[in-house]
Amino acid sequence: MKKNLLPVILGIVIFISGCATPPDEMFQEGNAIKAENKEKARELFEKACVEGHLEACHNAGLLWQNGDAINDENKKARSFFKKACDRGYNDSCIILADMWANGKGGVYKDSMSAFNLYQKLCDRDVGAGCRGMGEMYAKGVASLDKNVEKAKELFEKACDKGHMKTCIDLGSTWSKKFDDPEAYAKVERFWGKACEGGELEICEKFADMIVFRKPREERVSLSRKYYEKACDSGSTEACFKFAKAIVENTDQGGMVQALPYYEKACEKEHAESCYYVGTALSEKYGETLVLEQLKEMHKYYNTACTKGFTAACSSAESIKTIIDEQEEAIRKAEEEKKRKEEEARLEEERKRKEEEERLRLEREKAELEAKIREQKEKEEEERLRKEEEERRKMEEEEKAAFEDEPLPEEEKPLPPAEEDEDVPFEDEEEVAPKKEKTPPPAEEDEEEGFFDEEDEEDAPAEEEKEEKKPEKKRSPEDELDDLLGD
Repeated sequence: MKKNLLPVILGIVIFISGCATPPDEMFQEGNAIKAENKEKARELFEKACVEGHLEACHNAGLLWQNGDAINDENKKARSFFKKACDRGYNDSCIILADMWANGKGGVYKDSMSAFNLYQKLCDRDVGAGCRGMGEMYAKGVASLDKNVEKAKELFEKACDKGHMKTCIDLGSTWSKKFDDPEAYAKVERFWGKACEGGELEICEKFADMIVFRKPREERVSLSRKYYEKACDSGSTEACFKFAKAIVENTDQGGMVQALPYYEKACEKEHAESCYYVGTALSEKYGETLVLEQLKEMHKYYNTACTKGFTAACSSAESIKTIIDEQEEAIRKAEEEKKRKEEEARLEEERKRKEEEERLRLEREKAELEAKIREQKEKEEEERLRKEEEERRKMEEEEKAAFEDEPLPEEEKPLPPAEEDEDVPFEDEEEVAPKKEKTPPPAEEDEEEGFFDEEDEEDAPAEEEKEEKKPEKKRSPEDELDDLLGD
């Protein structure tokens, strides 16, 4: 039976474990409500502590603390601190050691227990442990002989391990001899580390001391790193102080160099810095200022005036007057420019219309001339056609009249001559064959009046050729043919 119950019990335990809230979630929930519900938060921390969450143990101890009297609450608090410390949670160890060292938190003073715990922490490279040991050597407690050198050594070790309060204290100690080069080196070492560790007040304090105590030519270069660290981390005063240090300790161009730091301070609503931004811009831009530069300067002067820095108000008003004058001049110039542009546009429009009208007239003139030419050509063609028809008509009439008119006696054709068989010939074979009569050349139509000038020019030449042509010796047969032909 027992064997059968064992798996069931194991399953239930596993199920419950799986359903349980993880310790980290309980820790986060406790942190979220500890301000409103201390008891509930403490309960959550205790449960998470049971599950091994060391910071939850530490927080539970903090919530159980109740003054310095010996009571049950402080006793519970110590139990949680010890549990966390034994498991290596250093913050709980520090609280326990401080309680024993000072006899607070519901315990009696136990310097030796405190020293042993401090030493344990220092060996773990916890700076607070080294500091606790140093304080004990400095005071000579816990059966320890007072040993200042050992205390200094432990303090420096605590600073090197990151205990910022020790770094600040060491720097403050050495700052009393600030003008001593060795002391300044120590201050730079300890306060510089504190500054890098996020102690912004120390950054600004160290830079202030440099500007106040170091030679003029070294102030800007030595303080820059510390002022800039504080300025970039949100210290408005650090930005303003460094800008001022630049202006006061730079011979030329200091205001322009200081401008970025004045601007940062002004962005954080530092009224005086806004005023000096305007002054720096005035020096940067010179005497000849354009409208945009004036507006930029006015913005900063006006902001400084609005924020209460009255010295900036007069500058803001005078620059506003200049801005208004320039804007009015620009407005008038723009109006004049627009007027001239409109005039130029109208003149261009007028010229364009004139050119269009000129082209239109030229086009119409060309079209009219083309029509006139076309009409003349048609009329000329019609005239020539009519003349040609008239000429042909006259030719036909003349031809008809010529054919109807009787020929004169001398022009009537002779009857064909009969061959004279009785005419003797010396040699019949030598008789030349009859030559066909060539038709007479066409007579010129003098009535019609057509005459080719070229023919007139060429005629004498042809006559000369005919005159120069040697006459062919005529045979008796040729003469007989001529006679018969007549």
